[in-house]
Amino acid sequence: MNKKIIILILIVILGVAGTGLTKLSAATNTLGTETKADLDEQDDAFLSATGLGTISFSLMISNIIKILLSWLGVIFIILIIYGGFMWMTSAGNEEKIEKAKKILVSSIIGLTIVLAAYAITYFVIDAVLKATNASRSGLN
Repeated sequence: MNKKIIILILIVILGVAGTGLTKLSAATNTLGTETKADLDEQDDAFLSATGLGTISFSLMISNIIKILLSWLGVIFIILIIYGGFMWMTSAGNEEKIEKAKKILVSSIIGLTIVLAAYAITYFVIDAVLKATNASRSGLN
């Protein structure tokens, strides 16, 4: 019952967010060229004043994703080492060996998922950068 409610809430939130994004996109497309130029000028002024102007927003997000995926990889490798240590120090205790096996299998599955997510993220970001003629440093 709780899972159904949580899934329903997530679907509603994503639906509302998607509607807002399409309205924002439509509003941006209807702006005149002078208004867009003014907004770009304000954006550049804000970025230079805050020191954030050296990297684009998309590259900042991609860097955050890469950092998070890297940390997840580190966590899973630590779990693999922990599972191996548990197995080696179990002294033949079947209960500890089974627990260690579960940790190792779960860690390997998790590590595989993280590596796949990292590869997909890298591929998508690389494709977007090539499509927009952006550079990896964030400076055009």
